[in-house]
Amino acid sequence: MNPTRLLRSLAAILLLVSPLAAAAQEPAPARGPFTVSGTLQGVSLQEVASGLDAPVAITHAGDDRLFLTLRDGRIVILSNGAVQAQPFLDIRNRVSTAGEGGLLSVAFHPLYATNGFFFVNYTNTAGDTVIERFRVSANDPDRADLNSRRTLLTIVQPFSNHNGGQVQFGPDGYLYIGMGDGGAANDPACRAQRNDTLLGKMLRIDVDQNVETAPFYGIPFDNPFRGVGANDMPDEVWAFGLRNPWRFSFDRQTGDLWIGDVGQGQREEIDFQPAASRGGENYGWKMMEGTTCQSASACPATVPPCNAAALTLPVLEYDHGTGCSVNGGSVYRGTALPQLRGTYFFGDLCTGQIWAAARQGDGFQVRRLAMTVPNLVTFGEDRQGELYAASIAGRLFRFVGEGGGNPPPGPDKVGLYDPSRSRFHLKRVNSRRGATQTVNFGRRNSGWMPLAGDWDGDGTTTIGFYDPDASLFRLKNALRGRTSDVLLRVDAPSGDVVALAGDWDGDGDDTVGLYDRTTGRFHLKNSLTGEGFDVVVEIGPLPGDLLPLAGDWDGDGLDTVGLYDPARSIFHLENGREDGEPDLEFQFGRPRVGSLPVAGDWDGDGRDGIGVYEPRTATFRLRNALNAGPADAAFLFGPRRGGWLPLAGNW
Repeated sequence: MNPTRLLRSLAAILLLVSPLAAAAQEPAPARGPFTVSGTLQGVSLQEVASGLDAPVAITHAGDDRLFLTLRDGRIVILSNGAVQAQPFLDIRNRVSTAGEGGLLSVAFHPLYATNGFFFVNYTNTAGDTVIERFRVSANDPDRADLNSRRTLLTIVQPFSNHNGGQVQFGPDGYLYIGMGDGGAANDPACRAQRNDTLLGKMLRIDVDQNVETAPFYGIPFDNPFRGVGANDMPDEVWAFGLRNPWRFSFDRQTGDLWIGDVGQGQREEIDFQPAASRGGENYGWKMMEGTTCQSASACPATVPPCNAAALTLPVLEYDHGTGCSVNGGSVYRGTALPQLRGTYFFGDLCTGQIWAAARQGDGFQVRRLAMTVPNLVTFGEDRQGELYAASIAGRLFRFVGEGGGNPPPGPDKVGLYDPSRSRFHLKRVNSRRGATQTVNFGRRNSGWMPLAGDWDGDGTTTIGFYDPDASLFRLKNALRGRTSDVLLRVDAPSGDVVALAGDWDGDGDDTVGLYDRTTGRFHLKNSLTGEGFDVVVEIGPLPGDLLPLAGDWDGDGLDTVGLYDPARSIFHLENGREDGEPDLEFQFGRPRVGSLPVAGDWDGDGRDGIGVYEPRTATFRLRNALNAGPADAAFLFGPRRGGWLPLAGNW
């Protein structure tokens, strides 16, 4: 079977059945310009290259090299910290940089390691958009074969601005092409809404059809306008109503599409298309600019009016008091900044400001980076999902932890909660002699359940409680003070529940959940606001009096749930969100001694391990691997039979 078609089939199946995709709450349309909630802590920008000749795009080819697109018609390689002198591709003789033109982006085929194909988007000497395919040299992996050039599309541009410019493969294996409205100002011919042009559209083509014969592509079977009579929109169109989608990206974990669409004179917008979309969205230009009404001048009589239900409004927008030209970025899925997983980064050309939008219910918490990038022009990702930004003035930056390094988070440490004094004892090192921090919080002998989580996504675990009598979560964002920073009341599913915490949607923020002991079901929330629960999942059914736990068992950035049977000291762990049998089952620790479960990333490898705490002997036993075997660490902590309760985190 064709491997690319197999890839698409698997992608389609995963999008249909993925519990993560089903559980994620789509962002609601913006209600106006976003409000900035302060400065993002723990993130800095490290310069990795300078003196580049107008870089406009950043990507990778499935390996450790970075490919930097230069506007003048070259693609250069950043490898081992240096830019190679010899370009990977040089088509300066074919490229015009008049207006907003140039060589604007490159996309490497998902099977590039096998077929060597890559695709470029540029404006030719006539000022028209060209989409071409090249192949890497058979003799040099750092050089393109210029003789392999094949032209897929030439799209006439009436003006020298609003070219769009991005090409990128989606998770379905198809090539997406962002096209601007043809330029001038206010889309004078309403091309973004017309069905006789590719301008103002998002295109989607299958480059694995007609590989050796013109036009060197085909139309995906499920494109929304494919076939005669489908509104007469060109078959290549996936979505329309765009002004100038300069940069767009796919979330590598969920498959969602994020589009930065440059505005006219009032609003800059970020559009969102969920992975399950069947295409056909109308993003509203030029009847609307962001959430504001504009004009339908020169548009077909059939276009929807402003704010019509047929229009898909942006999920984020800002006005021209904040900036002038949006740069769509990426959802962070790297490992260097785990507290930011699931956060969408974007910025502005004129101010150089970069924002981080973290999902919060059906909206966002938007924070700004302390550093700016003057003349910010693009974002990009490397193979590992680490994020980069570039200035048209020639500087390339990598997102890193503050201090200029790129350190991963430290390993998790255990802690204990003393109900009699309502005091937390938090280890600095997982050993008997390791230093301990004490935090007084809560009421003595209250019956509240202790919790540990990174509630604000700053990379540091703090503490909290669940008060079962009031159905109230009381959470702290710092390990000092006696007051709660977050109070969240959620109706419990029954009167017999156990509280737990985890990052259920991979956005970098821990939230809460309840395990209903009467039904064996987990009820999980994806935010610390609002009523009700977002996900309900059941493991089993399993016999015994079981205790819940949560952790990132497979290192994908998402916490999932598990159950521990103290009678047999058996762990039952689940990697997904669907009801059914557990993915992992194994014995660890001593049975029938009243052990309590604990989970944490004890070795800092990005995957949580498990452990048990034996109150009778005041002993922690920790294991890094999720299988039966000896403890990797065992030590005494706390008083024997003291009734203290275990927890873990990166304090």
